[in-house]
Amino acid sequence: MDYLAQIIKGVLIGTANILPGISGGTLAISMGVYEQILHALTHLHKETRQSLSALLPYIIGIIGGITGLSFSMEFMFRAWPLQTNLAFIGLIFGGLPGVLRQIASPQQNDRSPRGISTLSAACFLTLVIATALSLMKAGQGQPDVVLRTGLIPSLLLFLLGIMSAGTMVVPGISGSMILMMIGFYQPLLSAVNRTLLALIMADFPTFLTQGIILAPYAAGLLLGFYLFALLMETLFSKFARITYCSVLGLVLSSPIGILAGIPGACFTPGAIAAAVVCFFIALVFVLWLEHD
Repeated sequence: MDYLAQIIKGVLIGTANILPGISGGTLAISMGVYEQILHALTHLHKETRQSLSALLPYIIGIIGGITGLSFSMEFMFRAWPLQTNLAFIGLIFGGLPGVLRQIASPQQNDRSPRGISTLSAACFLTLVIATALSLMKAGQGQPDVVLRTGLIPSLLLFLLGIMSAGTMVVPGISGSMILMMIGFYQPLLSAVNRTLLALIMADFPTFLTQGIILAPYAAGLLLGFYLFALLMETLFSKFARITYCSVLGLVLSSPIGILAGIPGACFTPGAIAAAVVCFFIALVFVLWLEHD
């Protein structure tokens, strides 16, 4: 049952990572699996078998969430935007008890400042910054670009891969939103979809062409995951309490970022009532996963 729960959490993290405005890292913290995944990523070279065993259910879930649920989630966000977004807020808020426990009961080797004012300032600062970033509209970004092969385009995709990995690992940052603002979200999503469809249809020429285009981005992702995982593991191992205070600010700001782009016409009494139900169902679901 634990293995199934880990796969489900991976599905939710994978789905969150492709939805603009939602942070997969924050969701991972909310579900209590963030540090476990970080440790496995940063110890792959030392504890290869154990790390792969720990990562496997999450990898299966993340791949399943990205490839299997992306189309249905896209439909749900179009058809029921308020209800679906409130469900994700419930998923995130379900992890608040775990975050608060980490703040209230720090480890003995924690070097974080002990003062309440410093910890509160870390929470408030990230709350303000995340709220400001969340209110930036994706439509104000650059027009979508066309993905090409070549030295300069490949180098750019490699750097974008590193950046995307960072936004997936660092809690509170929506990589999809950033990619959307600079015009790369839709081209990358389309390229991934074409690659997957070509593989399913055994269209190997198209699969090879799209694979060559996406290879630098994939290489950047792998490098970025490792580098940013090392950074975040250091923060959580040495400055866990103040890091969790910052995460608390990100969690509290998440409803603003998630709900900012929903049209006002969606806020009807019936939709609000259904959304509240979705929120509490998702909240209870995460609490159940944590204590399973």
